[in-house]
Amino acid sequence: MGRYIIRRLIQALPVLLGATFFIFAIVFALPGDPVAALAGDKRQDPNIVAIIRDQYHLNDPLLVQYWYYIKGIVLEGDFGKTFAGVPVTQLLAGKLQVTLNLALVALTLEAIIGVLLGLWAALRRGRATDTAILASTLLLISIPTLVSGFVLQLWLGVWLKQVTGTEFFPISGATQGLKSYLLPGFVLAGVSIAYLTRLTRTSLVETLRSDYIRTATAKGLSRRRVIGRHGLRNALIPMVTYLGADLGNLMGGAVITETIFNLPGIGLQLYNGVYLREQPIVVGIVTVLVLVYILANLVVDLMYAVLDPRIRYE
Repeated sequence: MGRYIIRRLIQALPVLLGATFFIFAIVFALPGDPVAALAGDKRQDPNIVAIIRDQYHLNDPLLVQYWYYIKGIVLEGDFGKTFAGVPVTQLLAGKLQVTLNLALVALTLEAIIGVLLGLWAALRRGRATDTAILASTLLLISIPTLVSGFVLQLWLGVWLKQVTGTEFFPISGATQGLKSYLLPGFVLAGVSIAYLTRLTRTSLVETLRSDYIRTATAKGLSRRRVIGRHGLRNALIPMVTYLGADLGNLMGGAVITETIFNLPGIGLQLYNGVYLREQPIVVGIVTVLVLVYILANLVVDLMYAVLDPRIRYE
């Protein structure tokens, strides 16, 4: 197991380098001068401009700039500084926690609601319940996050408070702990819930048609035990794979949700970094997201052996 983990981490190194270089090249190719954007319409001192460009190696070729960036990460753990002189790690410290909290709440809601609805639909296959769940997931997929965010913010955050006199779902900020993340977490996970519901239903329906399920039923085992121990456990592998990959998607796709609910996370920071051509911020956030993808996929691979004893790693 230990050698497998080391081998997977080594294999992930080219992915990390390729992703960071790709986004580095995109930011490098953006039109405009990031130093000129700092002053806006004000006249800049040529000496200060020269110092800033030299400090951040902006006059060097792309490969040279990338080399300095990677060297700083590997040797010093330094993700660079913004053009205002603020270390990127310091800038992202609190914002990363907000986005991570949002993504974990969304992932939890996705796993609970998606699996339960998929299980319910699979056990009622061909009936009205199954049709209603599939239709609901199709509707959820077709509604953009921007629309569902504002609608739920109005219904559950404003109107529900007016009717009951109690604020169940805060509509702005992250000052009320877990409560602040419930509504934005559901909005962020909405489309993923629909896909996971359909995946769970399909996977479980196929599993329940297997020969070993019929054998377990013929032996007289209760329906709950057949479904829970033999059916659902074997159907979990594609669900776990989807959830592991979706963690990175949720963190990377939080820009709209964080904007709607005024959450100070890295999604909004990433947008501002691209807009202002803050290369260290953009590449730093992408590097963090790639690391999340890599670690999530590694955890998923290790969970395969827990779900299916036939899978072993050497």
